[in-house]
Amino acid sequence: MSTASEPGGDPNLRRLRRHLLAADVEAGAAAGSWRIVDLSWPVLLVAIAVGDDAELGMRLEVQDYPVQPPAGQPWNLAANVPLAMADWPVSGQNPEVFRHDWSPGNNNGPYLACDRAGIASHPNWAVERPERCWNPTRTIGFYLRELHRELAYARMSARGGTQ
Repeated sequence: MSTASEPGGDPNLRRLRRHLLAADVEAGAAAGSWRIVDLSWPVLLVAIAVGDDAELGMRLEVQDYPVQPPAGQPWNLAANVPLAMADWPVSGQNPEVFRHDWSPGNNNGPYLACDRAGIASHPNWAVERPERCWNPTRTIGFYLRELHRELAYARMSARGGTQ
């Protein structure tokens, strides 16, 4: 991932690159909570720690960042394809962050107030969950923290992981 700014390049891309170098993102990466895999505008690939010894690949569509929240989906990083539903992580929480009854109809998005699919289908979350909801002042660090918070005690299915 290049961090050099192209003269006249997309201002949203430049902003995202700056945010990826911010202290909170670097601290999360250093702690093993996530890692940045690749940025090929407008797609950011990341790996989020799941439980004690696994990670989940995520493909984040970041067009119009930060005005629009990232739109994430579980991703097989090795094959560069969506992660099969059977391989999604399970947390045992209610509701699950990846819901088999909701996520497939919402581009496999996480059921989170900071994700584009979540907030688009639940506009009431902006009022009911403002501390967890995306707004244009949020950064990619906020999104990664929220996702990691939901997955820190989850487990991958027997076949899951970044592969």
